[in-house]
Amino acid sequence: MTQRIFDIENEKDMQDLWDILPDEAYSIKKSMGCQIWRRKGEDAGYYFDFVNINWHDKTEITRPIQEATEADIGKLCKFWDFDDGERKYGILRDISSTDKYQMYSRDGYFNHCRRLTKQEIEELC
Repeated sequence: MTQRIFDIENEKDMQDLWDILPDEAYSIKKSMGCQIWRRKGEDAGYYFDFVNINWHDKTEITRPIQEATEADIGKLCKFWDFDDGERKYGILRDISSTDKYQMYSRDGYFNHCRRLTKQEIEELC
């Protein structure tokens, strides 16, 4: 049986790859013939070699952020305006496509919002 090769330029391959890694895996880096996944803001990583990745000319990839959709209204979410800015947690109340700040919670409007994973909810409790 041939082992699957995940192509970083194929959207479906990347979705499948991120699905098999832990939720806290933020990035994957190619390092001396193997891969390392890392948590956001951490230098240390976790080696894994159970998948083959076609890296093309890249050496690192980052988990794509799945922005909230209408289906996430009423769910617990993480809100933020800028990548390095403060994060707030709350219930997504509304999504507006006409305003600059599209995601609304009880605390105000934000540029970005994503639904929390089960693991993130457990860590908050």
